[in-house]
Amino acid sequence: MSRALVILSAAAFVCASSFLAVADQKSAIANAMARSEVAVAQKSTASQQRREYRVYRHYRGYDETPSAMIVSSDPA
Repeated sequence: MSRALVILSAAAFVCASSFLAVADQKSAIANAMARSEVAVAQKSTASQQRREYRVYRHYRGYDETPSAMIVSSDPA
């Protein structure tokens, strides 16, 4: 009787540990997918900002004249 009890408890332990491993793997996959979605959104936002900067640069107050060509009123 005690041998059957040991075998059943060992089988229960193996089943429980495999269930926990599968649950942990599923949560790891879900976390990785969430991080991937965040990274994709950040890359998309960054590329959109770069594109807007290139297209609408003169509307944002940036001077397109090189700094060497700017003439100062102060004598050098």
